[in-house]
Amino acid sequence: MDLDRLAKPFLKDLTPYKPGKPIEQLQRERGITVSPAKLASNENPYAPHRKIRDALVAAIDDVNRYPESGAPGLTDKLAGLLRVSRSEIFIGNGTNEIIDLLVRAYVEPDENTVYSSLSFVIYKLVSMQCGVGGIEVPARDFKHDLPAMARAVNDRTKIVFVCNPNNPTGTYSTTSEIDSFLDALPEHVLVVFDQAYLEYVNAPDYPDSLALRRKRESVIALRTFSKVYSLAGLRIGYAIADRRVVEILNKMRQPFNVNRLAQTAAAAALDCRNDLDGYVKETVRERERMRSEMLKMGCECPPSQTNFLFVIVKEFSGDICGGLEDLGIIVRPTGQFGGFANSFRVNTGTPEENDRFLDALRKVLGRT
Repeated sequence: MDLDRLAKPFLKDLTPYKPGKPIEQLQRERGITVSPAKLASNENPYAPHRKIRDALVAAIDDVNRYPESGAPGLTDKLAGLLRVSRSEIFIGNGTNEIIDLLVRAYVEPDENTVYSSLSFVIYKLVSMQCGVGGIEVPARDFKHDLPAMARAVNDRTKIVFVCNPNNPTGTYSTTSEIDSFLDALPEHVLVVFDQAYLEYVNAPDYPDSLALRRKRESVIALRTFSKVYSLAGLRIGYAIADRRVVEILNKMRQPFNVNRLAQTAAAAALDCRNDLDGYVKETVRERERMRSEMLKMGCECPPSQTNFLFVIVKEFSGDICGGLEDLGIIVRPTGQFGGFANSFRVNTGTPEENDRFLDALRKVLGRT
């Protein structure tokens, strides 16, 4: 039997998502004995807050029970903090699941999504997995070209994805840019603002997505517990959307899509959110220090509003990421983005990890 022919034809040429290289894999491949610094996946380098860990330990005895479907306790807590109705909150198995559910629920095979070419690869990947069209709009100055994205929308477009701040470049779109963008879009389009790095933003002209929802009912905001709350391993995020969108998402999700421990940890994370200011300030401080040092090395590195930096190494013919791995530093290659050879994304680690990264980069570049 030709099993390949049984699968949907559009899956034949689909390249699966490649996650950041695990620490254990690098140790096996390179024979490195020192613990590598993993700065590839935009993770928080610190373990979850003590209150979160205590809540997880207390919840372990209940993992023989299925989780509450729809995460009602967490939904109520988020609704109260955000001052929205609980009917406007949807909890997902990471924001990736929500992106997938939105495309599967709203986009027909002869319709399309729109996204930037230099943005979160999952928008393109999910569109391809679902067998729908994807219109990829070239970025401009490491940012979304919002006017061009608005022009790319047609009568078959159902969803536009805007990652703000953007992954992998760390750049952001301002309030005035987003306002003009929304004014240029037809009413039939869902506009998804992916705000995974919201907590690290300090730009005064960064748009308020909840205010945008009052301007346009089809605006959807995605947020996550993976980054500042250190819960990437538990996979939990949420959407703030019109109740009619939330109703559709609840029809599409699996009955127990978010596990019990993830719900428990996220609820505890909200209780200790004010205790994380020190981590955020350190991240921003380290981000700016790393950028300053890389600019001195001659790298191109746009300003960032996230916990990571996008780096282009000019006039370098070798394998920059491989060279860093030889020295025990894992960064994320981004050469798949056209025109950016020898580029990578590096997230802020601890100050010690960042020092190791900068020293390694100097050695690879021959600038000791």
